[in-house]
Amino acid sequence: MLRILFLFIILPFFLFSKNTSEEILKKMTLDEKIGQLFMLPACPKSDENHLKDLEEVITKYHLGGVIAKQSDAKTQIVFLNHLQKISNLPLFVSADAEWGLGMRMEDTISFPKNMTLGAIQNDELLYEMGKEIATQLKAVGVHINFAPVIDINSNSKNPIINVRSFSDNKEIVAKKANLLMQGMQDQNIIACPKHFPGLGDVIVDPHLDIPIAYHSLDRLENIEFYPYDVLINKNAKAIMTAHVLFPKLSDLPVTLCKEILDILTENKNFKNLLITDALNMKALTKYYEAGEIALLAHIAGNDILLYGAIGKISVDEIILDFFPKAFTAIKQAYLEKSLDEGKLNRHVLKILKAKEDLNLFENRYAPDYNPEVILSPEAYDLKQKLFYEALTIYKNDGLLPVDLNTNVLFLTSSQNLTESFLVKKLVLEGIDCKSIYERHLELSSKNLVILNIYESCVTEKLLDKMKALDPDKTIIFFFGSPYYLEDFKEFKNIVLAYQEDECAYKAVLEYIFGDISANGKIPIDAKSL
Repeated sequence: MLRILFLFIILPFFLFSKNTSEEILKKMTLDEKIGQLFMLPACPKSDENHLKDLEEVITKYHLGGVIAKQSDAKTQIVFLNHLQKISNLPLFVSADAEWGLGMRMEDTISFPKNMTLGAIQNDELLYEMGKEIATQLKAVGVHINFAPVIDINSNSKNPIINVRSFSDNKEIVAKKANLLMQGMQDQNIIACPKHFPGLGDVIVDPHLDIPIAYHSLDRLENIEFYPYDVLINKNAKAIMTAHVLFPKLSDLPVTLCKEILDILTENKNFKNLLITDALNMKALTKYYEAGEIALLAHIAGNDILLYGAIGKISVDEIILDFFPKAFTAIKQAYLEKSLDEGKLNRHVLKILKAKEDLNLFENRYAPDYNPEVILSPEAYDLKQKLFYEALTIYKNDGLLPVDLNTNVLFLTSSQNLTESFLVKKLVLEGIDCKSIYERHLELSSKNLVILNIYESCVTEKLLDKMKALDPDKTIIFFFGSPYYLEDFKEFKNIVLAYQEDECAYKAVLEYIFGDISANGKIPIDAKSL
């Protein structure tokens, strides 16, 4: 009878009972709670001293999470699993993977950047890209992706967003971002749209100084807030706040300003994770002390305080200097009762619940390295499809599609393409391939000139040599930002490939030989160019 009682009543209790986030919170010390607020850089390829420093902050300060920096998949998995093993509570692991693992990791796939995605009309592909990025992130132990960027790039001179934006159109930005976000979150990766309220209309990089935008609240509600409204309604699991100053609203940068962040949490009812951009950026450190920054960011309503860097000197400065000062400043505020510990509990509970939702209390470790997941043929096929679908006819004065039966000269602005498959195939087809840098050309006998231009080669020297070309019988294939198109305004036949990538080269090649069509649409207002 006792055995039956055990099987039907007691055993299920042991099998299914576990500490909830609320129960864990009740047992936590003040230091353990404060530690959960912080996320520091973890550099798997750094030296033993860096590993020891991280081990110390995890055990001494009860660190809540890390942001994974430059590495390779094998090294990162071993490194992160070691950190998870020594941590009492599971660590949140985040990454900047706006265009996939290739943004921060060697020997992995880089998908197209947002401006390229903005041109794609086949929306299903963006959802699939979000799913694929999430699958790869999970394979290397990452839980939070600081993406998508949902800044509306309304300033063509923007030094920090630019082609990281989908568009200068709020509706395109919201639509494309939601597809990526849903793809990631359907695979149980937390997407973190950024940078609230928006860095799309600034001319200063916050890594270097404080960006300033003189917009009113009405303007923000009508333009910059629009993608956030859409993504909050679609259950964005996190949002990143920006170090940008709006003098018409406050004399504090948004990251440190409770009144502006309350617009998100109160007016727009956003109840998920609020994460700062890196608090060690000069936008803040030029004007505030390390402890002051952390305390103000915490008071303002941010849940997670992020610090990010790559170089050893700056990473060491964060771990050994910035972080201890930040931790102490917040702890002192609670010890002195200038802050109610109920506030701290609310932030920590949100963090613990987010970890619980990802099942990290049961399974915190990254799986064994599996190149079939990280470098799958399906992922490469998806990347190629994305570049095919992004290819955009910007101008066509009758030379497109290409007629290879005419007398054609092929030119390239890149000296590194002479051995590429693109040039090889064109040579096989009998097209003369020469670098525009290597010789002066007699062009008058040619019926058609095909000119490949790569953004990294756009110089005054190149633009000057292009004056020898006849705009009426030249086709330009441009591998770069659409904001550069102003440099080619004399030319009447232009196709945009958006990026310098092998898959973009292949897309152009297939288009030239008639294997694919150019179905993309330029995602910015062409009249502004």
